[in-house]
Amino acid sequence: MADPISWMAILSAGTAAVGAIGAIQQGQQANAAAQSDANMAEYNAKMNEIQARQAYAGAGRQEEEQRRRARAQIGQSLAASAEAGAGLNGDVLRTSVFDAESDALAIRYEGDLKAQGLKDSAALQRSSAVVARDRGKQAITGSYLNAGSALLSAGTSYYKGMK
Repeated sequence: MADPISWMAILSAGTAAVGAIGAIQQGQQANAAAQSDANMAEYNAKMNEIQARQAYAGAGRQEEEQRRRARAQIGQSLAASAEAGAGLNGDVLRTSVFDAESDALAIRYEGDLKAQGLKDSAALQRSSAVVARDRGKQAITGSYLNAGSALLSAGTSYYKGMK
């Protein structure tokens, strides 16, 4: 039969082993949570990139539609002034063309701004994914260090108990 000090050393070693297993499990859970965060960030980045492409395309369609409407309106104005017998006023025509082009370019600019914002958001999401993955790796490493420390501490206690 073992003496009380040996029993204490054995119990201490058992407790340390349970603590080490718990530390590793906590690290694995923290890693799983971090990987989930990283996957969500990657998904959000992909969605932002898709929305950025849609913003570019949508702005392009709106820009072309604006130009089409402007050409039609300018053509109607020219036809109406010709039908009324009024001469072609070059200044009015230039102003109309300039205003129409300004409107079309403003549409493009707004689309570019929206798309760039979405691309920037995607880049931030990707950075968040990298940080989350690093956090998961650190959790695993830390859990192994904690487990090793618990086992070393138990071994030291056991060794001291044997003296």
